[in-house]
Order: sequence, then C-alpha cells, then structure tokens
Amino acid sequence: MMNQKLKYIFLLLAVTTLPSCISLKKFTYLQDEAGSSSGKSPEFTLKVVPGDILTIQVYSENPEAFPGVAATNDRQFVDNRSSYEKGILVDPQGNIEVPLAGKIAVGGLSMADAREAVTAKFKSFMDSPVVIMKKLSFKVTILGEVNKPGLYYIPNEKMSLLEGIGMAGDLTYFGNRKTVKIIRQAEGGYKELLVDLTTKQPLNAEVAWLYPDDVVYVQPIRRRGGATISPTVAVVTSILATLTLISSLILRETN
Repeated sequence: MMNQKLKYIFLLLAVTTLPSCISLKKFTYLQDEAGSSSGKSPEFTLKVVPGDILTIQVYSENPEAFPGVAATNDRQFVDNRSSYEKGILVDPQGNIEVPLAGKIAVGGLSMADAREAVTAKFKSFMDSPVVIMKKLSFKVTILGEVNKPGLYYIPNEKMSLLEGIGMAGDLTYFGNRKTVKIIRQAEGGYKELLVDLTTKQPLNAEVAWLYPDDVVYVQPIRRRGGATISPTVAVVTSILATLTLISSLILRETN
C-alpha cells in the first residue's frame, strides 16, 4: 500500500513540474542545435559614412611647429570643448576638412584605412605624424521589451548584439526571444533582420554585430493565460500545489 502511495506522489511531482521545465526553453539563449560548442565569429568592419562625426588627434616629434594641431604624449595642448565640438563632420560627399591638411576623402573607407589616409596627408609636411581617429557617432537604439530601453553610444566602436541586449538590461519576461528585430540602414533605404535568441543565430550570422544607427526592437509575446505569470511564480505555485495534494493524500490514508 505504501509503495502505491509513493508511486502516486512521484507521478504528481513529475506532472506538476514538467510544464515549468518545458517553459524554460522559451527563455534560454543560444540553445545547442547540433551539439556544437565552438565556431568562428563573422568579421566586423566599421566604415566611415557621410554624416559621421570623427575625432582626430595628431602627434608629432615637433609639435611647436604646428601649434593647436599637433601634440606629444607628455605635452598635449588643452582643449576644453566637448568631444562633439571637437569632432569633424563627414560631408555628403564623404570628405572631411582637417586643419592644415585640408580636404581628405574618407567616405566608404574602414576606420583603419581612413586613419592611414589622414596620416599620409600629414606626412607630406610633418615629421613622423601619428594619427588617432575615433568615431563619435556610433550609436544604437534598443526598444521594446527590454529593461532599459534607450539610445546608446558605443565608445569602443564594436559591439555584438548580445552585448547590446546586456547593456539594455536583458529582455523582460514579456519579450519575444524568437523574433527580435534589427532595423539596419542599407543602400537606398533600410532592411529588417529577425533574430531568434534561443538558437545560435546571434553568433554566426550577419546579425552577430551591431552597426551604427541600428535599431533593435524586442516584440512582446501574447499576454494570454499563464503569460502574465512570471516563471518564478509559476514554479512556486506548482510546488505549493504538489505539496497540498501530497498532504491531502497522506491525511486521507491516515484517516
């Protein structure tokens, strides 16, 4: 008789906890599809485009010959302006105007190639110039069912989709992890990319990296039935229900 009761109790435990275990698959990121645990990340190249704001610092062995332009590591000129006030705008034709160096074509170049183009200009009249160039206008927008939606500026000029989601505080419980949308600028318009965070797609596709002016939108799931109950509450409720049934069975048998 006791063995029969134990079997019944175990069956109740399995039935009540199974739905909670299954539902976790909806919230687990990067689930294995074929047992693979490694792979090659796609390349990322940040390019200069019209409308970008660049900051350019020039270092030289003879900074005295170029006051206000060149500096050394131990003697830098003081500039109290904000980064955007010191930035240089890339015009619609892809050119920038640099003091002393004049107009330089950088549109469509990678950041490394654009830096080389500026360095080549300064080499024509400056001894051993070292150019440091950064893009100030790298920003992404993350909206929808995330904990901290907003506009984010990327200081290191490189960010993955997963890093962006982490920066926005991760998805809320109501965020649809299977249909995260990336709206990306394309030639002559824009394109939409759908990402399933529960698969390895964010690691090995064109959506792995965020690009300047990307908009990430997390769509909400349908709020029906149990969707309004958080996973923690659902698990606790299942446990309490199971304990209640077990207590009732024990009391019934003892009486």
